[in-house]
Amino acid sequence: MELTEETYDGPGLRAAIADAVDPPTLTRCSLVAADLRDADLTEVRFVDCAMDGALLDGAMLGQAVFDGCRLMGASFKKTRGFGFSLRRCNLFAADLTAAPLSHEDLTGCRFTEANLRSADLRDAVLDGCDLLHADLYQAKLTGADLRGAALGPCDLDRLKAMKGAIITTNQAAQILVDLAGVTITPS
Repeated sequence: MELTEETYDGPGLRAAIADAVDPPTLTRCSLVAADLRDADLTEVRFVDCAMDGALLDGAMLGQAVFDGCRLMGASFKKTRGFGFSLRRCNLFAADLTAAPLSHEDLTGCRFTEANLRSADLRDAVLDGCDLLHADLYQAKLTGADLRGAALGPCDLDRLKAMKGAIITTNQAAQILVDLAGVTITPS
């Protein structure tokens, strides 16, 4: 089922999903400030949707896809299910506390000032992502590929949070400059 350029609040979307035979694809829909707490959004696809301030706390997001969506200030606390996908999304100041995103391709997402505390990002790809001022406290980053990500300024707490992540030599040099104020020259 394809839903295009519609506007939904929480109850309206729940009703549309309940009436669908197969999980729907929502394209260019508006779900701004929609209350989707504890909703079953399993396998639902959101493409180029405006979802600023949406509440997805406790939602079942198994295999849900958010592609090109604007999710500024959206809340994903304690989401359930076996992971969900975020691609090319703007998640400025979003709350992804403990989000299950391991092994996901998060290419092109903007996580500026997002709360990624305790998020599971193990083995995720964050190519082209903006992590400027993102809160990574206790995030699981083992094997996370940050080589193409904009990391922003790094202090010791941020460096400790990135334990196990994969970064480039240039990123490591910039971290050293941020931490110690040293000058690095090529050998």
